[in-house]
Amino acid sequence: MEEHLVNDDTTIGGEAEDFNEEMSASESESDEDVKLTEPSKTAVYNRDALLDKLGDISWPENVGWIHTLSIDIDQEQEVDVNDDLTRELAFYNQAFEGTKQAYQKLQSMGLPFLRPPDYYAEMVKTDNHMQKVKGRVLAEKRKMEEAEERRKAREAKRLAKEIQAQKMKERAKQKKQDIESVKKWRKQRQQSGFADNSNDADLGFDFEDGKSFERSKGKRPGVSPGDRSGGKGKQAFGKGKTHKKREFRNSKFGFGGRKGMKKQNTADTTYDVKGFNKGEGKGNKKRKR
Repeated sequence: MEEHLVNDDTTIGGEAEDFNEEMSASESESDEDVKLTEPSKTAVYNRDALLDKLGDISWPENVGWIHTLSIDIDQEQEVDVNDDLTRELAFYNQAFEGTKQAYQKLQSMGLPFLRPPDYYAEMVKTDNHMQKVKGRVLAEKRKMEEAEERRKAREAKRLAKEIQAQKMKERAKQKKQDIESVKKWRKQRQQSGFADNSNDADLGFDFEDGKSFERSKGKRPGVSPGDRSGGKGKQAFGKGKTHKKREFRNSKFGFGGRKGMKKQNTADTTYDVKGFNKGEGKGNKKRKR
């Protein structure tokens, strides 16, 4: 019994020592200066067995390349593994060169290596998931297009405001110039004593087209002073035959011109009582509705 207790105490002490060693190793790894831990004393290193297993799983020497599809690329220059950019670039160059060599080998062997058009492989992700991904991509694209349209609308609105403001300034400037020219013209007229024989062109009163104001003294032949149609009504009336609609409209509306005195009574209409009905209003007749 005492021997068993001693053996148990020694095993417990050995386990505690191993645990302490593992804890010290983990603490040393957590420090800034990481040090490689020494191999455990209880580790098994059977070189012959490892080589035997490697021979079992390795390819035989006379196997064809089509079964392995492995290509070795010699790195000409040494690469600093701590430099991320240089390391990733070396990986890319190796993969690119290996792909070219494999492509040439497969073509020289005459073996098909491209996927046929009628071959459908099982997808890693389901169709529902891919539909969600596609919908998300389309939604992002739609949002970008809408944002671009809103930006263009804001830009167009801003440009329209600027153009409108510029036009308003030009109109205000032109209005000010016109008012100043009118004031100058009036002042010159007052200084000249409102002479009728003065020439307005000499006073510098110019309009937008650059022509001075000239009152037309000539009269249009065959046009009455109050005729606003310019004599076109009489000319149209004298040409050929008129339709019934045209005659009715002419009798109703006339040919233009002055219409203010149309319903005014004259001496003839005042004493004309033929439209007056003496019998109207007599008796107790009901009005027709």
